[in-house]
Amino acid sequence: MTTPKRIDPQTARVLGQVAVQALSGILGDTGEWSGAKSAARATVTRDPIDTVLATVTGATMLFYLAERKVNPRVKSPADALVFITTCLSVGYSDIHATTAAGKAIASAIMTVGPSMTSQLFAPPDRGGAPAGDPALKEIADLQRQILARLDALVAAAQKPTPA
Repeated sequence: MTTPKRIDPQTARVLGQVAVQALSGILGDTGEWSGAKSAARATVTRDPIDTVLATVTGATMLFYLAERKVNPRVKSPADALVFITTCLSVGYSDIHATTAAGKAIASAIMTVGPSMTSQLFAPPDRGGAPAGDPALKEIADLQRQILARLDALVAAAQKPTPA
């Protein structure tokens, strides 16, 4: 049995300070953080297929570079692709991350992947429909008709029955 490698305390301290500075920089100004989140959402919803393809391509290459010389199950980019695509969906594979970088990539993909793939075939967001869009007016009218009919049914159901 091999003993796990210990992290140098000085390295751990420096990494901790960097993480704290990064998080305080990101979270310090809620306006900036809110803007960053809005920009990320806009990018992802612009075209879900492009987002998933870019994510799969980028994550596959990063995972391959992180694992290729260390992980015996990652011999080619195709192996990395199998791992990343399972992270986007079921999260189960016979390949797993062994390096810290590989685990970080996998964690990020597993966090956002299922949500991204659930929207894969949603129509691209083109900035919303114009205010006078006839299709939206038709849908709103239909919803009003359905609501009126439901209200009538509820009212009829609440009337006492004659004895």
